[in-house]
Amino acid sequence: MRYFANGFWTPPKDRRLQKLEAEGRSGKEIAERLGTSRNAVVARSARLRGITFPSNIRREKVLRAQAAARLREKNRRIRTALYDMRTAMARGANRDAAICSAVKAGATYAAIGAELGISRQRVHQILSENG
Repeated sequence: MRYFANGFWTPPKDRRLQKLEAEGRSGKEIAERLGTSRNAVVARSARLRGITFPSNIRREKVLRAQAAARLREKNRRIRTALYDMRTAMARGANRDAAICSAVKAGATYAAIGAELGISRQRVHQILSENG
């Protein structure tokens, strides 16, 4: 369990909370004795016992799904930008101009570098030189 320097919950307060719970005290009674809210007592007790509330599980699933969707979209943008860069270069466009366009379209320096066999630092230099 993590404790913060200025946090309310300390190891002695945790032990007191657990002792009061073992005595059969209600959340309200424990909160009054510890000088905090009933909700804080309930949440801390659940954390100490390793209980995860269903609402937290649902929230975590939603957040993970949103993060996965953002990552898929980012990867799609990168693939599209790299495809457009390769196509432009195959048609005779200036390499540096194609790199600048790819970055503007969402490709990362690392992805461009891997595609062209150069470092991401070199991609950054090319952008600096060509604005």
